[in-house]
Formats: sequence, C-alpha cells, structure tokens
Amino acid sequence: MKDLFLVKPSKKYQKSFENYALTYRKINDEHYFNKYKKALENFQDYLNDLHNYSKGKNLPQGDVTTSTFWLIDKKAVVGVVRIRQQEVDCAGHIGYDISPDCRKRGYGFQILKLALEKAIKIGIEEVILTCNIDNTASKKIIEKNNGKLLGTIFDEEENEYLYKYSITMTK
Repeated sequence: MKDLFLVKPSKKYQKSFENYALTYRKINDEHYFNKYKKALENFQDYLNDLHNYSKGKNLPQGDVTTSTFWLIDKKAVVGVVRIRQQEVDCAGHIGYDISPDCRKRGYGFQILKLALEKAIKIGIEEVILTCNIDNTASKKIIEKNNGKLLGTIFDEEENEYLYKYSITMTK
C-alpha cells in the first residue's frame, strides 16, 4: 500500500487500463463500463478527451473542468479518481472507483486520501462528496478521510438518496 500513487492517464498504462475497463464488463456494470468504453475503442482519443476536460475544453454538456487520475499499484491501474473544479449537484467535487477485482483491500481509502491532496493543489478548500446511502464501503471511506455528514439529498436523475459529506482542507 505504501507504493501507491496517482498519475495522469497515459499511454504507458494502456494495457492495464484496458484490463481495468474490462473488469466492469465482466461484472455487467454498465455505468462504469460505458464511462471507460471509449478507451477500448480508441485509446488516444480517450486520453485526448481526458486532457481536454482537465483544461475545461470540449466539455460534454453540463460537465465542469475535471482532472482524472489513475491509482497505480505495482504498475497496474487499480482505481480511477475524477476531481471536479466546481461542486456538481449530487456528485460533489470528487468521484472515484476501484477495480472490482481490487475492492475491500484499502484502495478506496488511499485513492480518496491522495485525491484530497490534489484538491488542495487545485485550490478546493471544502471538498464535497456524495455516496449512495446503500454504499456502506464508500460511506466508511469518506468518514475515515474525515468526512463530515451534511445530510441526505435526493438525486432525481438517478432516483436515489445520497449522503452528502464535506471535508475541509488545510494546506
């Protein structure tokens, strides 16, 4: 666990990231598989999109400037984190996911911890996070990273209740 680090998406990790994306197809998780499917179709275009989104260029309708990082352990992509420069209703500033093959090993805590360090550098002083009220793993990860529960909100688009948390950052 001590050798974990975040990197900007790059060709160096192409094979590993493609395997990462395929783990979601294997468990029939359409939400995350669709998020990463373009990497399997045209990896360079996928990287270009992520780079542009981190600069606020060519953003999909309704999206905000977002920096994506991959969590690397022993040269393998084990997680993805997206840091939004503005809070997004029902999504907050940070969204992350851990490979289904790597869950329940502490990666979730580590990816959020490292993402919070990146958020400080971006200039976010109060990080807002959300998680589905049924997602006890994410709830524990956020709370272990000093998340303070602000309350429950309803995501109309997803038709689900979410917990909303705040983590106040200090340099």
